[in-house]
Amino acid sequence: MILRAMVFLALLAVFFTAAPARAADPIFPLGSRIGLLPPPGFEASKRFPGFENADTDSSIVLVTLPPQAFAEIEATMTTDAIRNQGVIEDKREIVTLPTGRGLMVVGTEEQKGQKFRKWMFVGLVPEGTVLVAVKIPEADRNTYPDDVIRASLTSLVVRPMVPVAEVLELLPFKLTELSGLRPVRALAGSGVFLTDGPKDAPDPGEQPVFIVSIGQGGPELSGDRANFARNMFTGLSDFTDVRILSGDMLRLGGGNLPTHELQAEAKDGKTGVPMKLVQWVRFGSGGFIRMVGIARAEQWLAAFPRFRAVRDGIASRG
Repeated sequence: MILRAMVFLALLAVFFTAAPARAADPIFPLGSRIGLLPPPGFEASKRFPGFENADTDSSIVLVTLPPQAFAEIEATMTTDAIRNQGVIEDKREIVTLPTGRGLMVVGTEEQKGQKFRKWMFVGLVPEGTVLVAVKIPEADRNTYPDDVIRASLTSLVVRPMVPVAEVLELLPFKLTELSGLRPVRALAGSGVFLTDGPKDAPDPGEQPVFIVSIGQGGPELSGDRANFARNMFTGLSDFTDVRILSGDMLRLGGGNLPTHELQAEAKDGKTGVPMKLVQWVRFGSGGFIRMVGIARAEQWLAAFPRFRAVRDGIASRG
């Protein structure tokens, strides 16, 4: 039932759309693995995953679900179910995608006295289930006839991954100084891994690693923050013989950025190589930013100033 609710919310709620590309190229909304060739006049939205034409109040909303969702959607997206959501079905068809199959339902809906042409498309691709919902005012139906929308929907493609640089744009903070480190992996909406070395899947025992992540909550009282940060540090389980060398509260940014610093030495749990670590936890109202730098002991003198420069270059997007 939860999945079904997600499906109909994605498909039938009020539909509310990235940079232009060559006409023959699919466009991917920021942070989305799903892309397609949008109809003329549509641009990728900055407000939701999909595309929109602000001049006509038209939208294309893209949603991804697990692969098993396709069978449930296909079984429950009946004509009666669509009608119960206010959409009068005109036609439906099974379509073939380059990497899978899909079901397309077309109909009309009235919202606050205005009629809209609606397309509901569900596609099964190797990467999962893709939902696409299209809303066009009836008055613009000649501009966007069914064959134009159908061609756009059937151009749907899924890219293997979202580029790291693109995911960084979705983080609630920005990195204004990388100090020669490069982002190699992003945790959607919450953090990023940086490194200096040839590997994109870095092992701290081989090349320096710096991790930045954001968390909700955290103690408001300054006296509780040191214990909070120390408890987080004990969660680093890939090391042995861990010995904390120092732990202090810093007043960075002119005293406006209370930050707990903890430095330690340890051994790599797999190789026994001597390592050094630093953790900074910057506290704010209702949340915190955690930064962890790890490098081999012989790399530390070069790595630590760079970690510190990245730390000092982290800024709010607000």
